[in-house]
Amino acid sequence: MNQLVTREGDLFQVSDPHGDYTPELGGCGLFCRDTRYLSHFVLTVGGAKPDLFSSSAAENYIQKVYGEARTGAQGIFRRTSLGVQRQRIIHGGVMYERILLTNREREAQTAEVELAFGADFADLFEARGVSRARRGELFPGIVGEAQAGQAATVGQVTLAYVGLDGVRRETALRFHPAPDLLTADQARWQMAIPSQGTVTLNVTVAPGLAQPAGFDTALAELRQSYQEWSAACTGVESDSDPLNRLVARSLLDLRLLTADMGHGLFPVAGIPWYAVPFGRDSLITALQALPFRPDLARGTLRTLAALQGREVNAWRQEEPGKIPHELRFGEMAALDEIPYGRYYGTVDATPLFLILLAEYWAWTGDTALAAELMPAVRLALDWIDRFGDRDGDGFLEFLADQGLGLAVQSWKDSPTSMSHRDGRSAEGALAVSEVQGYVYAAKRRLAPVLEALGEGDLAARLRREADALQERFHAAFWMEDRQFYALALDGAKQQVGTVTSDIGHCLWSGIIPADGAEAVARGLVSPDLFSGWGIRTLSSTEATYNPMSYHNGSVWPHDNSLALLGLARSGFSEEAGQVAAGLLEVAAHCQYHRLPELLCGFDRGEGEPVAYPVACSPQAWAAGTALAVVEALLGLEPLAGGRALRLRPRLPAWLGQVKLSGLRVGNAVVDVEVTPSGTTANVRQGELDVTIL
Repeated sequence: MNQLVTREGDLFQVSDPHGDYTPELGGCGLFCRDTRYLSHFVLTVGGAKPDLFSSSAAENYIQKVYGEARTGAQGIFRRTSLGVQRQRIIHGGVMYERILLTNREREAQTAEVELAFGADFADLFEARGVSRARRGELFPGIVGEAQAGQAATVGQVTLAYVGLDGVRRETALRFHPAPDLLTADQARWQMAIPSQGTVTLNVTVAPGLAQPAGFDTALAELRQSYQEWSAACTGVESDSDPLNRLVARSLLDLRLLTADMGHGLFPVAGIPWYAVPFGRDSLITALQALPFRPDLARGTLRTLAALQGREVNAWRQEEPGKIPHELRFGEMAALDEIPYGRYYGTVDATPLFLILLAEYWAWTGDTALAAELMPAVRLALDWIDRFGDRDGDGFLEFLADQGLGLAVQSWKDSPTSMSHRDGRSAEGALAVSEVQGYVYAAKRRLAPVLEALGEGDLAARLRREADALQERFHAAFWMEDRQFYALALDGAKQQVGTVTSDIGHCLWSGIIPADGAEAVARGLVSPDLFSGWGIRTLSSTEATYNPMSYHNGSVWPHDNSLALLGLARSGFSEEAGQVAAGLLEVAAHCQYHRLPELLCGFDRGEGEPVAYPVACSPQAWAAGTALAVVEALLGLEPLAGGRALRLRPRLPAWLGQVKLSGLRVGNAVVDVEVTPSGTTANVRQGELDVTIL
């Protein structure tokens, strides 16, 4: 189903193509801080749903639905009808709906218009299908005036629920003009629409105490906000329309998915299930977006540093120095029915935090932020060495959460993703391949930052540790019979010898030595891993391969983006172009040219890309993928803390020209243009040493 999504601040909504919410569609509704404040919202005209002509939320800040309500005699070539248009936006903690009824007939018409509504106040995990033994008390709706003295023009219904956590949650619906009939679950109007005329109904839905500002005011402010966002992004133009559309969509989606908890902008993971701070996803998205919106990295670093673990807590998987996996704000989290209120069950967010800081400094030269975050850096490094290396063998491992949390704590966090060649699940403390790469990259890339801060001894130590880790990794993970690296080591230090996409992350991190990179590059684009649309999470030759699984054969764009960056940085431009082309083809088949969180891993020769049914859309690191494609193909590499930029453009045959405008590196702003005749870089502000290879 093509869902319609809008989001602003803590509020987001997901509707069906008609603009309706119905209880059987678990992911539909109006949500705020992990609670569904409106679960039923259905428009009928003349007792029936309007026929749907088209609907779209392509602009992200407004949803538009166009339809027709049949109102009189019908025939093959003649029918009496009303045009129905629904416009929906979110602003300032309020959802606004404007319904326009247009009569194109020569006679006036009368129509009965009804909005049925309801709120189950379900926790997001309930909406996902988790059952609860007990719930709080749902109160009957209260019908009353929106404001004293306005009963003739505005009607209001307040829906309420008191959870087991003692928190009262309310939804206030206001209707203008006031309905002819208003009950606790429906509003009904008898509308007289003159010939060639239009009548308008306005509805606002406000969780909590938010006050409506008016549809037109809210819409104008949203448009202005999106214009300002676009103006602040690095501009991308090319002679490839698919690439242009994908980049434009990605930047719009990142705006939709940004949040601020008081420490600056950062990306939440995705809608509907992960519209919350999410350590791994937020960090990787900020990495992908660094050349285009470095402020996302700054806000992500400060936000996650503020949430860094301070104590040992097995229920939350918290340990001192550990970067969190996710935060939840709903009733079930507050009651500890689930451990995700502030959950630390991730093995990779902590090294990714360090990588993001290092990469942010490389692009910006922001030594002040690096100094500010040094306490968090020291805690994170200490966690890697003390808590992360459980047996002292020099690898970063995790154990399955024995509570209600995650059994697998690397990015492929479904419980069946770690399997041996014969299909057996890997057991014990698992050292996953890409996580070792993240640790290697964190230590190597932090060293220049530390030297800039006067921490030369620590920088030298980290370089030595990174070099030693690279040697251990190759010795322990290399599979001679497959000319590839193993997915992981199990608790007995035996290779989990399946062929997976994780090794693309290892190529990106730099942990793979030069003499192993060529075999990895060939393997990533071999037919068993590369579907034609992208690199599969698991080789099609493995015992547990299933193209419809979440992590055992599906294709994830963000996963491909890191492999793509690794291929490009290692000099495998042909393979990088092949992966990039597959991703662009996927986007061309998707609504709004939007890459999904994941798709099924069927071969391209079998037909069009096959959607994964519960993939988040939009999703942050899928949105960031387009930006990583541009970075990889242009070979962008900041040096010396934002004082230099190295370019190594290698455009594939399907791409002839790319121009970046307003690229920020350190205190400089530079425009870059790559054409068949060469590459130029015009530094139009500040100082920057540019090298073109």
